[in-house]
Amino acid sequence: MELLVLSDYGSRENLKKKNPSESDILETMNSIDWNLFHQVCLSKNGYDWIEVGGNLKEDGLSAMYEKNNEQFVIDKAPSSINQLTEILLSYFNNDGKFNKKHKFTGENNNSESTYDAEKVYKNFFENERKESFEKNRTESYSTWEMILIFVFGPLEFFRRIDDVFTLRKENYFLKFKQRIVILTLGFISWFVLIYITFNNYEQKRLEEIEKIDISDWKKKHGYE
Repeated sequence: MELLVLSDYGSRENLKKKNPSESDILETMNSIDWNLFHQVCLSKNGYDWIEVGGNLKEDGLSAMYEKNNEQFVIDKAPSSINQLTEILLSYFNNDGKFNKKHKFTGENNNSESTYDAEKVYKNFFENERKESFEKNRTESYSTWEMILIFVFGPLEFFRRIDDVFTLRKENYFLKFKQRIVILTLGFISWFVLIYITFNNYEQKRLEEIEKIDISDWKKKHGYE
């Protein structure tokens, strides 16, 4: 599970914590200035999450969650930060209490909150994806990964050729260049190894043939 705190309508990330505890959630909710707009999100993955947020002024408070590819928004806007905290803790503990205490509906909801929580949340994930996309550009393979690609890459190239194009698609620019260079060197090395092995085999085979004594065979057939 991951805990996220977003500010300024999803444009700024203030906290990202993996595997938070209940005390982390309580401390986070109590440390936020709720006169300003913030969102607190708990997510198990991109399709199972809950988010509470808003402010105590003009925007109001709200809560929404996604489960099994369906999104639900709270019908009646929460009136206090304590309610938001209770909803988060219920989701965290997986006890289902927040669904029993509060009514959530889908697209046709009557939430009194004036901000579009779903849109902000989607914008956050889009911004995070773009940020990750840019970071991918300079990510590099480790030495051990390079060795594995050099040794086994040529053997698996045609079976996993999509891996190379996926790197380019996901903007792993440095990894893409590294993989092309390493694979090229790997193919050359395998070719040289096979050539040397085959050449040695042929040379030994010819040497074995030359060692064979065929004098008796020549006498028998009148060559001597």
